[in-house]
Amino acid sequence: MTKEHSGASKSLERQAPWDKNDAVIWLASTLTLHRNIEKFLFPRMLENARKVQLLALIAKALLQTKEFQSHTLIKAHELTAIERDFFLEHYLIFDGLQETHAGQAFMLDDTGQLISLINIKDHLVLSLTDTSGDLEEAWAALMRIENTVGQNVRFAFSQKFGFLTSDPMLSGTALIISAFMHVPVLVHLGLLQEHLEKEKNDAIIATGLQGNPEELIGDILLLKNAYTLGVSEEAIISTLRNAILKVLLAEKSARSMVKKEKNAVIQDKISRALGILKYSYQLETGEALSALSLVKLGIELGMIKEMTIREVNQLFFTCRRGHLTTLLKEKIPAELIASERARFFREKTGPLGFV
Repeated sequence: MTKEHSGASKSLERQAPWDKNDAVIWLASTLTLHRNIEKFLFPRMLENARKVQLLALIAKALLQTKEFQSHTLIKAHELTAIERDFFLEHYLIFDGLQETHAGQAFMLDDTGQLISLINIKDHLVLSLTDTSGDLEEAWAALMRIENTVGQNVRFAFSQKFGFLTSDPMLSGTALIISAFMHVPVLVHLGLLQEHLEKEKNDAIIATGLQGNPEELIGDILLLKNAYTLGVSEEAIISTLRNAILKVLLAEKSARSMVKKEKNAVIQDKISRALGILKYSYQLETGEALSALSLVKLGIELGMIKEMTIREVNQLFFTCRRGHLTTLLKEKIPAELIASERARFFREKTGPLGFV
C-alpha cells in the first residue's frame, strides 16, 4: 500500500522510535548504505527526465522488499521548509537536502526507523536508525533490503573499488555507521579530549553534530567510521563498537565519581541549566540542548525528580524547529521560534525540582 505525500511531518507524527528510547549514554545509531545503478550517471550529472525514470525503477525495486510494502512516498521538491527541518531532525540527516529537484524522492517505512533517499547524492541511500544498540542486527536488516533490491537492479560495482559512489571516499562498502553518545560529565570535567587522545584510532572520526569536534551541541559526541574503502562491513562494525564501548565506560566511570563525591561543579551546572529551562523567555536551539543535556544528567544522577529518561530523550527532538512547529500545530514566524521554545520548556520543566 502506497501513501502519497501529504506532508512529511504528518506522515511521521505516528512514527517515532524516540518515543520509547530509554538510552542513557548511547542514544542511537544510524547505518547508511550508498548504492548507484549501473549505466546511469550520478544524480548531479543526471537530467531530470532520467531522474524521473530512475525514481520509478528504484521505487519498483524497493516495493519488492517486505519493509517497504507499506510505505509513504515523498517527492523532495514538494517539501516545505518546516517539513524539511522535521525530516532532517527525525532521521538525523545532516547533509544533502539544501536543494531538491524533480525526480528526487524519499520512501519511508511505517516504523519511522527506515528511509530510502532516491537521486539525492547517490541513486539510492538506505538509512536505518537503531536505538537498541544491536549494530549487527541493524546491519543484517539493511542487507536484506539491499539484497532484494539488487535482484531487480544492477548496482555499479568495481572489482578494484567495490561499490561506486558519487563521493570516491565512500566507495568500497559504501557503509557509514554513526553513533550518538551523550557524554556531559566527560565534557564538563574536561576529560573528553584526554580520553579521545588516549584512545585515538585513525579508523574512527569523533566530532559534534555539526561536524565540529570542538563544539558538542547538547554534549553529544558523534562517532563514525572514517573509511569505507578497503575494509569489510564486519570490520567497520567491530571497530566502531570498540570505540563506543570505551566512551561508554569512560562516561559511566566519570558519572560514578561525580555521584560518589557529590561534585559541586557538576551540581552547580545542573541547577543553572534547570533554571534556564524553567525561567527563560527566549531560547535558541543550541542553548536549549546544552541546558537539556545537563538536566538529563541530573535526572540520571537522581538529583532531579518528576521526569523520566524516556521523557527527557523525547525533548531532545521536540525542541527543535521542525518538531516544535509540528507539535504546536501552528505556523510560527522565524522571529518567534525562540520565544515559543522557551514557553514550551517552561511548561515541560515547571514541575521539576531537586531531590
